[in-house]
Order: sequence, then C-alpha cells, then structure tokens
Amino acid sequence: MVKIGSRLEFVESKITRVTHHNTFYFLIALGIVSTVFSLARPTATQMLSVVIFASTVLGTLLFWRLRLAFAIGGVGVLVALGVLSLNLLVDFISVDVLVFLVSMMIIVESAEKTGVFRGLTSYLAKRTGYEPKKLLLVFMMLGALMSALIDEVTAILVLGVMVLNLCRGLGLSPVPYLVSTVFAINIGSAATLFGNPIGVLIAFRAGLTFEDFVRWATPVAVLALGVATPILLLYYRKQMVRDRITIKNNNGIQKLEEDNNGLSQLNPKLFVFIGVLVLIALHSRLEIALGLEKNTLLLAIPFMGAAIILGLEKDNAKHLVESGVDWWTLLFFIFLFAKAGTLQQTGVTRLAASGLVETTGGNYPLLLLVMIFSVMFLSGTIDNVPLIAAVIPVVFHLESLGMQVFPFWWALLFAGSFGGNLTLVGSTANIVALGLLEKRGEVSITFKDWLKVGFVVTLATTLLSYLLILLMNPAR
Repeated sequence: MVKIGSRLEFVESKITRVTHHNTFYFLIALGIVSTVFSLARPTATQMLSVVIFASTVLGTLLFWRLRLAFAIGGVGVLVALGVLSLNLLVDFISVDVLVFLVSMMIIVESAEKTGVFRGLTSYLAKRTGYEPKKLLLVFMMLGALMSALIDEVTAILVLGVMVLNLCRGLGLSPVPYLVSTVFAINIGSAATLFGNPIGVLIAFRAGLTFEDFVRWATPVAVLALGVATPILLLYYRKQMVRDRITIKNNNGIQKLEEDNNGLSQLNPKLFVFIGVLVLIALHSRLEIALGLEKNTLLLAIPFMGAAIILGLEKDNAKHLVESGVDWWTLLFFIFLFAKAGTLQQTGVTRLAASGLVETTGGNYPLLLLVMIFSVMFLSGTIDNVPLIAAVIPVVFHLESLGMQVFPFWWALLFAGSFGGNLTLVGSTANIVALGLLEKRGEVSITFKDWLKVGFVVTLATTLLSYLLILLMNPAR
C-alpha cells in the first residue's frame, strides 16, 4: 500500500535542497503552536505532549528525510520524562492497523508484479483513440478505481509511468493528465477502507466495516469525482484543444506497445489478490454468520492471503517482504501513533473537544463545518496520517460529551483525503507524481499553478462531502 522507501529517493533529494533553510520556520511555527495552546491553560505534561507532537508534524513537513528521527526522538523524550509509560506505548502503537498494512502490502506488491495494471491501462488508453479529453477521463477513472481497490501510492506509481510514457509518445505536456489523475486518486482513496492509511486507521478506531464504507463513503467519493471532473476539464480546456491539434499534426498516433502479460496470463497471485478483496468486502456478513467478533476477519483475511502469496513465492518470499513492505513508513506510523495516544492520555484531546463544543455552542452543523474544513486545510499542508491520528481522540471525547459522532468519522475521512489535493505536498501521491516528472526531465509544476486548480477542486469536493454528510446524517 504505502510504498515510499527507495522509490522516493529522487523526490527526497529535491525536498532536502528546499528545506536547508527551514530551521527558522520550524522554530517560529513551533513557537506559534505553543503560544496558541497556552491560551487553554494546559498543564506542563499537556504542553510537552503538544510541543513534541507538533515537532513531528512540522519536522515531517519541513525536513522530509528526517521524519523518522523526529518521530523516534519525540517518543524517547516522552518516555524518559515519564509522560508515556512503556505499557501505554505498547497500547498506543495500533498493532492491528500495522499488521493489516503489512499483509496488504505483501499482497498488492505481488499483484502489481503480474503486470495486470499496466496492461489494463495501456489497453483502455488505446481504446480511446488517444483523444485528449477521453484520455484524461480514462486516467481519472482508473486512478479513482485503483486507489480505492489498492492504495493511492501504488495507483500513482503505476498510472504515473503510463501517463508520462503516453504523453511523451504523443508529444503532449503531461501536466494536465498527471495532475488530474492525482486528484482522482486522492478522491478515490476515500471510497474504501484500504484506499489510504487514514481509512484503515479510522475503520479500526471507529469499528467501521468495509460495508460501512461502501454505504457511506463510496457514494460521496463517486459524486466528488463527478464534481472534480468538469472543473478539471474546464481548467485544461485550452490545453486539450492544443493537444488535439498536436496529435492530428503528428500524422498518426504513436501508440505505446501494449503490455499483454498481465491480461493474457492467468496468474494465481492475481486470483489471491481478487479473492482477498472480495472476502474483505464480505467480512462483516461472514463474521455475523460465524459468530465472530467485529472486524476479526478484516485482519484474518489479509493474514491468510499474505501467507498464500508467500507460499507461492517460495524462494523469492523474503525478497518480496523486504521490497514490498515499506518498513520505513510503518516505523514512522508506530511512533506517530504513540505520540497521538499521548495527546489523549494527557488530556489534550479533551481540551480540544471541549473547546470546539464551547466555541460552536454544541451546534451540530457548525461543529461539523469547523472540523471538516479545519482538517481539510491542515491536510493540504501536512501529512494527513499524523493529523488524523491526532484528531481521532477528539472525536472520542465529543462522544463522551454526549454527541452523536458517527458523521464525524466520515468528516475526517473526506477532509483528510480530499484535502490532499490542495497543495503540492498535500498527499504522498502528489509527491510521487512530482518526483516522476523530475526524474524524467519533464516540465515541472509550480506551487502557484497547482494551487490554482487544487484550491477549487478541494473546496468544491469538501463542501459537497459536508452537505452530503448533513443530508445522510441530519442533526437530531
């Protein structure tokens, strides 16, 4: 699923150059956070936990290559000062989420190696006759579908290469097609519980099933994609006209050689992948039929699927685990979850929840509005995983205050996912796409150019999700 590691080395080199002088901004931002939070009159341990968590978030944003150092170092300080005990550290690291991600990473990596995704994309692109508008729509639909069924990073890794190869062969600028694909991927990632890590995190913490996502999240993601599509077509309409002329003047379309391997060969690993997806979709009904505890099979099914894949890999199993599982990111998640748990343990999230209720007067639509747009804007500037991990305990405290919090889980999901389209660094998929452009020597995208279209798409889709949440979950 989330697979950064060596594939992002070329991205990290650029980020390192940009952040050489960010220490000053780090200290200023940390000072602002501390000053604002001090207005709530926190205790010393509450202030310490906020400062350390904010350091991880800011460190991730400003010093990408050092994010794991910030995460590990912060937990070390918390443990050393007695703010976080060893027992609580184990409780907070969310083992269920982590082992689910490990198993799915193994299964997805194996399925990707069959070549079925590349073959399908190439085939569908050729079926459009390489008409610019149809190409953009096809890649957007594939991006949304692949991110929902697999994950956002794998989707952009597969589709990003296809988009760049296609545009190079046709002599087109890849920017409209790549940016539109990334937007669709971020939107589609909210459709299912394994579209991105925050979906997995919310599902396990809120006790939501795959069917819950299909019922509540998938329709919103589909409609959001329907809103984003005409915005992108309108924004890139002049480029589409120029591209149509370029293709026509090429005196014939330079077609990519179709990769038939993934489509023509019946690979047993592909059947395992499909089987795992189907069983996960049915896990809630199977648990009821078998009398199992909720979400038991949500963990057991990926475990068994990963075991079958490793058995089929035989001598290559060790290499698959080493290359397919993003251990760097998983370690980051472990220490990040521990810090987020500390916010809950020290009462920071209780202060935040009480402050939200007091500010909004407990008004459900207003409280939901404040939360969804706050998370949206923050998700556009910092990694959405630490953000959602920190806000989840706030939702639990709202529940302890007697509020109906079911709608707030979906608000976090949509705001965190759709907010990733706001800026260049709003999601991992964005960063991967930019890295692919840089690696291939293509034209770059400026922060301003991205924000022009990203702001409109993000605002429109988030507003839509807010209205749909109110419609589906009216205040009582």
